[in-house]
Amino acid sequence: MEIVDMPIGQIKPYKKNPRKNEKAVPEVVKSIKEFGFRQPLVVDSSMVLIVGHTRLLAAKELGLTNVPVHIASTLTPALVRAYRIADNRSHDRSEWDVTLLNEELGELFEMDEKFDIEFMDFGDFGPGEEKEKEIKEGSKELDEEEFSEFDHKCPKCGFEYDS
Repeated sequence: MEIVDMPIGQIKPYKKNPRKNEKAVPEVVKSIKEFGFRQPLVVDSSMVLIVGHTRLLAAKELGLTNVPVHIASTLTPALVRAYRIADNRSHDRSEWDVTLLNEELGELFEMDEKFDIEFMDFGDFGPGEEKEKEIKEGSKELDEEEFSEFDHKCPKCGFEYDS
């Protein structure tokens, strides 16, 4: 797969994109800032966007002039349309394995206690900023009643997450 560095102005958003992406842009902006642009946009041979609409909006918000792009020139118009729909639909059908997510987040905290997971938008999994701070700092002994609303606990660090 060939990926080219392309001026952002050459990429044409798909005008009939049925997915509303605007609410996800702030998280993608934060992700690009934290990790860099790691997933290319995919366009057809006319430079019309197939997948990556949210990344394109985030790139524009960040003021990027060039982005990584894969030109899917071998896809037929029907395959382009099908790929665009399938790529967006797969996100809707995904689920989280909360136990494994808790393990991953717990191990992330062990690796870097200062890592801020807020930009990943997992606030609904955690006990809130104050409780998280108490847990990380060990400044207060927390009794079981304080966490009765939470039913998941990281086996490594003890951090508890709401499911």
